[in-house]
Amino acid sequence: MKSTASLNPTSFAFRLLSAVLRTSEVESRATRANLTELLSPQMGKDIVWFLRRWAKTYLLVDEKLYGQISIPLSTAFGADTEGAQWIVGYLLEKVINNLTVWSSEAELAYDTVELLVTLVEKRERANIVVQCESWWNLAKQFASRSPPLHLLSSSVQRTLMKALVLGGFAQMDSDAKQQYWAEVLHPLQQRFLNLINQENFAQISQEEAVKQEIVATLEALCGIAEATQIDNVASLFSFLMDFLSSCIGLMEVYSNTPETINLIIEVFVEVAHKQICYLGETKSMKLYEACLTLLQVYSKNNQSRKRSDATAEEDQYQDLLLIMELLTNLLSKEFIDFSDTDDVFRNQDQGTPASNRTVSAADVVLYGVNIVLPLMSQDLLKFPSLCNQYYKLITFICEIFPEKIPQLPEDLFKSLMFSLELGMTSMSSEISQLCLEALSPLAEQCAKNQEKDSPLFIATRHFLKLVFDMLVLQKHNTEMTVAAGEALYTLVCLHQAEYSELVETLLSSQRDAIIYQRLADAFNKLTASSTPPTMDRKQKVAFLKSLEEFVANVGGLLCVK
Repeated sequence: MKSTASLNPTSFAFRLLSAVLRTSEVESRATRANLTELLSPQMGKDIVWFLRRWAKTYLLVDEKLYGQISIPLSTAFGADTEGAQWIVGYLLEKVINNLTVWSSEAELAYDTVELLVTLVEKRERANIVVQCESWWNLAKQFASRSPPLHLLSSSVQRTLMKALVLGGFAQMDSDAKQQYWAEVLHPLQQRFLNLINQENFAQISQEEAVKQEIVATLEALCGIAEATQIDNVASLFSFLMDFLSSCIGLMEVYSNTPETINLIIEVFVEVAHKQICYLGETKSMKLYEACLTLLQVYSKNNQSRKRSDATAEEDQYQDLLLIMELLTNLLSKEFIDFSDTDDVFRNQDQGTPASNRTVSAADVVLYGVNIVLPLMSQDLLKFPSLCNQYYKLITFICEIFPEKIPQLPEDLFKSLMFSLELGMTSMSSEISQLCLEALSPLAEQCAKNQEKDSPLFIATRHFLKLVFDMLVLQKHNTEMTVAAGEALYTLVCLHQAEYSELVETLLSSQRDAIIYQRLADAFNKLTASSTPPTMDRKQKVAFLKSLEEFVANVGGLLCVK
């Protein structure tokens, strides 16, 4: 027998696929013969795992992207081949069979819908999928909440909706496309509106069947947002915006149901995450306004809850994490923007002119900060994911809107400064680096304003000593040297007299003449290329180069921990 070691990669890929397909067919026949109890869900999971990765890599490869491609592969599974059409149809039937038979196996069902996403996320594959009658039947069955699809877990239903939306943008004639959306999205919208517009909705809202319908709709909206691509963002944004105001209304109805509140916020998180980078100014403003209203309602409801009961800090963990993700996603528009104008929406209503805008990303983010900062405690910061998200958010704010920091109310400003100090001195090196990166833009903002009696100016003077001690007196992760050096340089530019005083105090405390001289020489070399230091980029680069040598020469002399 010919060993696999002697096979070329293409032959091996074909043989491996053949073996997995045979195993898959055995499994499918067993399910049709009602022998499911003899099968292992793990085997089904492994089969789907392989088929998904194979399809993503080998099925309908875009030959224009490769200088050379296997002729057997292209002939068997390339564009316009019977093999490609057959395997797409087979994989689709495999997906439908799995969702029917294994709907209660959450992991297997999730891997199965991920295979479905793989089949439709690439237009060439999706064009074949939508020609299959079974695809349309699947879409109708899911849209009508028919069993067993309505029994799938929330994450599976969300991903299934994502796949159905991606498939809807495959190549179809206008009548077919209109029919498809009428069968997939219209029922979702109609059921939702019929439910929330009932006169007694407030009374029936806590009934289990009603809550399940609301949760299913919110999960579907998240799936629709996750399906966003640059060529479908115009249609999906308009569809989702019609829901967002209704979702805000649900915040009032379900104010005492944390799971539903989390899911409502998550809809906004996904819309901002997937769509904000494609939106022009007009559409961005609409999303900012919706997010601001959401945060206002959340803040009001949260204050009411605080007055009525003493909610444990852990109960706010998910709320705060999602709100910070939302704010971070909105901030990302400032540095990831794929839309020069609103041209992508040119066939739709342009709405309010950008020149009349009333809400900006800064307004929403700062309002959100007003909610987050008072709630963040040292106990909550013990949750690693919450801590990381919190410090990423405040670092982004300091980098993108440093001029807004001095405008914060006094108590919030103090909380922010305390958070930065806590992160620098008591958190992980990753958090400490984020805090150091936040200091430079704050110091530069102070230098622009020249307001030496402002709270921010006074705070940066305190941070000068913290950074100085970190670099000179304490052991620190060498990966932080650049961030600490940039922070130190901008702080030195702002507080030159205080820096000189720190150096003199350190030198005067030395009793060993050799160490004294070595330190004095090192400090002189450190600032030799930037005397007096200014916010000049060349000077900063020279300072950072000198700092590397400084840390190498002085690092072991004075470290106290």
